[in-house]
Amino acid sequence: MDAAAAPALAGPPASARRSTTAAEDTVSLVAGLWLLTGTYVDGWAHNNLAHLETFFTPWHAVLYSGFAANAVWIGSLVWRRHRRGTRWVDAVPAGYGGAAIGVALFLVSGVADLVWHSVFGIEQDIKALFSPSHLGLATGGFLILGAPFAAATAAPPGRTTPTRLTTALVSAGLCGMVAIFILQEFAVFARHGLIQTYGPSLGGIRAVMPATSASTIVALGSFLVSTAALFVPILLAAFRWPVPAAVPALLAFVPSVALQAMVGFRDARLVLAAAAGAVLVGLAWLALRPRPDRAVRLRAAAAIAPPLFWGPYFAGVAWTDGRLSFSPEIWTGILVWTALETLAIAVLLSATRKPPARGPSGAGTAAGAG
Repeated sequence: MDAAAAPALAGPPASARRSTTAAEDTVSLVAGLWLLTGTYVDGWAHNNLAHLETFFTPWHAVLYSGFAANAVWIGSLVWRRHRRGTRWVDAVPAGYGGAAIGVALFLVSGVADLVWHSVFGIEQDIKALFSPSHLGLATGGFLILGAPFAAATAAPPGRTTPTRLTTALVSAGLCGMVAIFILQEFAVFARHGLIQTYGPSLGGIRAVMPATSASTIVALGSFLVSTAALFVPILLAAFRWPVPAAVPALLAFVPSVALQAMVGFRDARLVLAAAAGAVLVGLAWLALRPRPDRAVRLRAAAAIAPPLFWGPYFAGVAWTDGRLSFSPEIWTGILVWTALETLAIAVLLSATRKPPARGPSGAGTAAGAG
């Protein structure tokens, strides 16, 4: 084969012929929000209704109609980009390969969920989070909702417009909400009992008891899981683009409120704690002004954000109950653990991040410049 003919046969770069527009990514987000709403509505049903005896429910209707909307939309994106004589896989927009896989996985898992419920019944409480069909649905939803973020990262450096950045940040937040949903038994804003141990009620007042070793370990694990679900999406975005201070505050606050809504606001006071923590995170971000080209500031912001967010949570619970089950060594240690967790993630992201490309004049052209 003639060497000169090879580039012609290879065709244009995938990013040049498969990219989506910001408007298309916005439609993807709207469809994704529909799917996520159905997910949390279904979670509300599993958490608050005692007798779920059928697969065909109003909340499943919201969930699966949201999936149908995503499947049709992603299919239309591929259809419009397909050309006669080319493979269908080459028509998948840049960044949407995972979403296409997610559609297929969600469909298969949905059928499996119907079979599972028909054979084993409707799961309640923690069993719903271990059902293989539910894990498949969560994974498929995660891949679908992450498409706008992946599309933005696939865009050429310097081509990230404000609109595309917005869709990427919202997409990252929605993915975090899927992750914390399927891990809700370890989500401290959904399970207040993860950090408090109660004894018999005295005069209608719950007696706070000292934590056991087992409950301490569960609480630490829960805070580590919750920290990852809330703050990893923020860090993934912040290491690629300049992120406004309101973004980390919102990406921490919104999932926390959604979790409380899903459990029927059984601990509504935690919403105030989430709001206070989110404000502190936003102020710290505003003061540090981290950017992709300021690794030290990014690491500092990553380390300080979790303690600032969880501090009001501990303070709010202690104020309401009179004291904490944990000793000062334990709750302060948990704050340090969460700080170390995000600091370690930030260090890893710094180590794996590619240096910005440099133009003829030596000026950087990193994606965050756009």
